[in-house]
Amino acid sequence: MNTRMIRVNLDELVKARDITMYRLAKDTGVTYPTLWKLQTGRAQRIGFDVIEKLCLYLECSPGDLLSVIPGKVAKNAGKKTAKK
Repeated sequence: MNTRMIRVNLDELVKARDITMYRLAKDTGVTYPTLWKLQTGRAQRIGFDVIEKLCLYLECSPGDLLSVIPGKVAKNAGKKTAKK
C-alpha cells in the first residue's frame, strides 16, 4: 500500500481564488493531466518548475501548496537502497 505523506493543497488554493483548473493549466502552461493528478492525490512526484509556476500564479509559497500529513509514513521510508 502506498501511503501519502505529502498533500497538495491545490483544490483549496484554486477555489479560494475562484479559478478553474482549466484556466490554471492554460495560464501556467502546466498540463491539465498533471494538475488533475496533483489535485486528486495521484501524482507520484512534482518538479520544482511546476511548483514555481503554480506558486507564482497563485501568489503563494511552496508551504501553502504542499503540506505534510502528520503520522503518515512513506512506503520506502527507512529502507536503504543497494548501490549498483
